[in-house]
Formats: sequence, C-alpha cells, structure tokens
Amino acid sequence: MRGYNIDDYINKKFNKLTLIKNLNKIDKRNSKLALFKCDCGSEKEIVFTQVLSGEVQSCGCNVRAFSNLKNVSTKKDRLVAIMKNEKKDNKTGHCGINNVNGKYRARICVNGKSIHLGYFDNIEDAIKARKRGEEQYFKPILEKYNKEAD
Repeated sequence: MRGYNIDDYINKKFNKLTLIKNLNKIDKRNSKLALFKCDCGSEKEIVFTQVLSGEVQSCGCNVRAFSNLKNVSTKKDRLVAIMKNEKKDNKTGHCGINNVNGKYRARICVNGKSIHLGYFDNIEDAIKARKRGEEQYFKPILEKYNKEAD
C-alpha cells in the first residue's frame, strides 16, 4: 500500500467507520487489514484502502438494516416499510433514483428484479416516474394483501 501509513489515520472517521488500529496483517490478496468500529457498535477487520476509497462504508449494517425488514410481521407491512424507505446513502437522497452521466435514472425493484423506468434531464421528473412506478407495481400488491386481510 504505497503512500499510506495506516497509523496516521487512527481515530479518523470514514462514513460509518472509525479506524481503531493497524492490525499489521495482510489478507489473501496482499492488502493491509485494519480494525474499524462502526457507528452501530460492531468492530470488524476490513481492507484499509477499501474504506479509504469509500468502497466500504460500514460493517455491513447498512445492508442488514434493509434486510431486517424480514422481521416485519406480514408481507404487506414489509412492502409498506420498503415503500416508505427513503434511501439516504445515495447522492440524490431518493430511493430508486441515481445520476448517470448527467441524467437521472429512475428504477424500481419488484420481486428481486430491477425495472428501468427511464432517464430524465431533471430530478423532479425522475421522482414523478418513480412514484408512478410505485403506483403501478406496488399498489396491486398492497390491494391484494388488503383483500386477504378482510
């Protein structure tokens, strides 16, 4: 790892991770490992350069927090929780919208498949497309669960 002295970064924060100590260990890909503490409280050995570059931003709790929706009691409640989730870890601050080469791409994930909703010149149009996609794809599912609950 040329140019990086891990010890210079101790107690520095990178997204949700704070560097605790240099482990002086190398992983199987010959990358230096360091011990990080996440905002969630867990500690994890992670490749230092992956954290420094922003490739790794947490211990994995970001992914687990979203997957913990399986603990929600019913499928309907899970879907409602997903729909209300505003993804704040992307640059647009809106779930299903990201910037690609100066355009805003809107998409939605249904049954594990990503559905492309279009590219837009401004974020407002992308948000509208995402809302229409939620109505088109999620509303029928919610109505199905409402009928089953009755």
